[in-house]
Amino acid sequence: MTGSYYPIALDLRGKPCVVVGGGALAREKVEGLLRAAAQVTVVSPSIDPELVELAGAGQIKTVKWRSYRADDLDGAYLAYGASDDRQLNARVALDARERGVLVNAVDDIPNCDFFAVSIVRRGDLQIAISTNGLSPAFARWMREYLDDRLPEEFGDLLDVLADVRRTLRASGSILPYERWQAAITPEALAHLRAGDREGARQAILASLAEESDRELRMDAPGAIARSPDRVSAA
Repeated sequence: MTGSYYPIALDLRGKPCVVVGGGALAREKVEGLLRAAAQVTVVSPSIDPELVELAGAGQIKTVKWRSYRADDLDGAYLAYGASDDRQLNARVALDARERGVLVNAVDDIPNCDFFAVSIVRRGDLQIAISTNGLSPAFARWMREYLDDRLPEEFGDLLDVLADVRRTLRASGSILPYERWQAAITPEALAHLRAGDREGARQAILASLAEESDRELRMDAPGAIARSPDRVSAA
């Protein structure tokens, strides 16, 4: 079995990240880093107008209008070699690895410690798609495929579940995953499709309460033992 990349979600909030390059590739990487609230530095003698606009708005921390130097990576948490020059990108990868900095040289698998995945978003819900760098085009196609089919209300569902979870945890209730999964009912989703978040919240709370009552009845003295067959049929 060949090794595969390990999918994780990095917390880049406030972390220094460097993008070497100023064209369309660099812009794509910068936009992703900004969505993660990273502190971004761009290094390139020429800069895409949209990146200039982001810098003017204060979203990009630093723009270095010059050729790349190895010390541009000092103190960085993560780096991209995202120029149109593959040799330059490979040099960025070498310099980054010498400094222990996570690095991605665009479209150059041996010089990548990680891959930026394609993401389908519904609010705070993120579905990440990776092809281990084998076909970025297929990853993008899959993202568009899922984006067309994933219900819009799933983002609202996540918000409502998080709100209910916070409320129950504040009262000392910690429920197993199975109970939460069972509470995601067609009724709750129907409320969200209609824009009724409070109705969805009440439906989830009712489902959780109903499951608690059922478990209490099953655990009561004299209740019929829960055999594997009975569990699967329940």
